[in-house]
Amino acid sequence: MQDKTRTAQTLARGLQVLDAFRDRQKDIPPETPAPAELGITDLVHTLHLSATVVSRLVTTLVEHGYLYQNTATKKYVLGMAAYTLGLAAVPQVQLRNTAYPHLQRLAQHTAETVSLNVVDRQSLEGVCIASIDSPAQIKLTTRVGNVRPLHRGASRKVLLAYLESWQQEQYIVRLELCTMQADALRQELKEIHLRGYAYSEAELDVGAFAVAAPILSCEGHLLGSVAVAGPVFRKTSALMEMWVDALNQTVTDIQRELSPLCDGHA
Repeated sequence: MQDKTRTAQTLARGLQVLDAFRDRQKDIPPETPAPAELGITDLVHTLHLSATVVSRLVTTLVEHGYLYQNTATKKYVLGMAAYTLGLAAVPQVQLRNTAYPHLQRLAQHTAETVSLNVVDRQSLEGVCIASIDSPAQIKLTTRVGNVRPLHRGASRKVLLAYLESWQQEQYIVRLELCTMQADALRQELKEIHLRGYAYSEAELDVGAFAVAAPILSCEGHLLGSVAVAGPVFRKTSALMEMWVDALNQTVTDIQRELSPLCDGHA
């Protein structure tokens, strides 16, 4: 029994090491292409484990390809084994592959940054799984793998609006908002659901806007969202109307390709 407990503890600690890299990646600005790097000392401080334990865990993860060492900095980054495991574990891969050509057309049509986002059902956070940057010199950049809260920004808020009611309520309760703020968020989510898309301005990034619509299954279950985002100074009423129309058409096309028997929902 002690051996099983010790094995489970070691596995849990190894997963905590990998989680530390994921969490550090969240703190890196999207415009910075470098992956998250952590050294033994960083991990000791983050995980509150001894240097001996951390070194042993890191060595094992390196041997199995989940981490590799940057010889220049002597720190570690996630390895290809972690990447391929993530790809295998994400059921949204089919969604991404199906949606990507449609995202490309939407990006060309709007000349703004376009992204595909899904909900991590365990953490209830929004995750970007595909992104195409605007060709403009001044643009909003969205990093693939970027994790953001569901209640901020159109690309995530539309996901929250289309979650099942019990999940939506679970998320709102977890935010620990005052009664007035919680009720205001519930009302906003109802309006998004009725309207069929979400719009946000400067909720996450100063001077940025986004508009997003949900991708739904035949049964009306949430699959993900498509968002168009850019700097506010380029936004006009006429362009917004065009972007919403193009966004809705893109979502409809994706839904029809995913399920040929569906009419699609925008």
